[in-house]
Amino acid sequence: MIWDFLFLDDDLCLFCKEEVKENFSLCQSCLNKLDYVDNEFEILGHRARVLYFYNPFMASLIGDYKFNRNTSLYKVFGQMVFSFIKEKSMDNFDYILTTPSSKSVVNNRGFDHVRLICDFFIKNTHMTYLKNFKKIKNTKAQHQLSREERAKNLRNSFVFQGDLTGKNILIFDDIITSSNTVKEIIRTIEKANPKNIEILALASSHRVKK
Repeated sequence: MIWDFLFLDDDLCLFCKEEVKENFSLCQSCLNKLDYVDNEFEILGHRARVLYFYNPFMASLIGDYKFNRNTSLYKVFGQMVFSFIKEKSMDNFDYILTTPSSKSVVNNRGFDHVRLICDFFIKNTHMTYLKNFKKIKNTKAQHQLSREERAKNLRNSFVFQGDLTGKNILIFDDIITSSNTVKEIIRTIEKANPKNIEILALASSHRVKK
C-alpha cells in the first residue's frame, strides 16, 4: 500500500530496521522484548482474550504505528492476530467489529489503525466486517483522560442499526486499558440480540492470570 516504506530492505525487521526478520516480520531481538501472555478475562460477562502484555516495547511498537505513521507495522500486528485466531480456532465468528475511531482522528492520522490490521487477514477467515455500526460522537483521545473522564467521554458514542439474532460477534481492539471503549460497544451491540460476543485485543495493561 502507498504508506509502506518502498525502499525498505524486505529482509529487515519492520520495527528496528537493523536486523534480519525472523517471525511476524520482526527480528529476534525485537521478538525477545515482547511479553506474550495469552490472557483471558471477562468484560461485562463476555470473554476477552489478549495476546500480549502492554509493556514498554509493545507501547513503542504501537506508538510508532499509530503516531509516527509507520504503517508498515500493520503487517506485524496482522500476522500476530491471524496466527492467534487460527491457533485458538476463532475464525468461526459471523462478524468482526473493529473499534471505530472518530472521523477527526482518522483524518488527522491518515488511516484507521485498527481496521488496517484486520484488512491484512480477514479474507483468510470466515468472518466479514459488521456493517452499520457507527461512531456518532467526536470524542477526545482516551489516553489523554482520567479513568472517570474516559467513561463519560464515550457515553452514547456508538449506534448500530440491524438485527444480530443468532449471530456471533468478535470485537477487535489494539489495546485494552480501562476497557471503557469495549464496554460501550458491547452495550450498543447487545441491543441487537446477538448469540455471542467475544473480545480480542492485541495488548492489554492488565496482567490477568487464567
